[in-house]
Parts: sequence; structure tokens; C-alpha cells
Amino acid sequence: MSEEIRTILQNMPVSIHGFCFHDDDGQPVVVLNARLSAEKRMKAYRHELEHIERGEMYDQTYNEYKEETP
Repeated sequence: MSEEIRTILQNMPVSIHGFCFHDDDGQPVVVLNARLSAEKRMKAYRHELEHIERGEMYDQTYNEYKEETP
């Protein structure tokens, strides 16, 4: 994968390590849980890259996710 992937660090429940989605321009974005250790964030990042490479993207936008997160 040669394109740059925008990555957002966001405090989330510790049960969520990360997720990915396409932005309005169709570019992939990875959201990682800022509460995780650097090692766990890197593992989650690699996991999300695998989803992107397979075309398995989250259906909901990041803004909708933030609105639903308590």
C-alpha cells in the first residue's frame, strides 16, 4: 500500500482498539484508541491496514461515531 493513511488518535472505550473508514474524498482513515499503549496502537494500526487492503471498511463516518460515543 503506497498511499498515505490519515490516522486519528481518539480517546475511546478500551474495548475498542481502532476502526477504519473512507472520508468524504474516498480516502482511507484509521482511528486508533489514544488510551492504548504505543505497542497496542501499532498492533491495532496494522490490523486496520489489513481491513483497508481487503476493502473491509466501517460503514459509519467518524463524525457519526463521535456523536454516538458517550
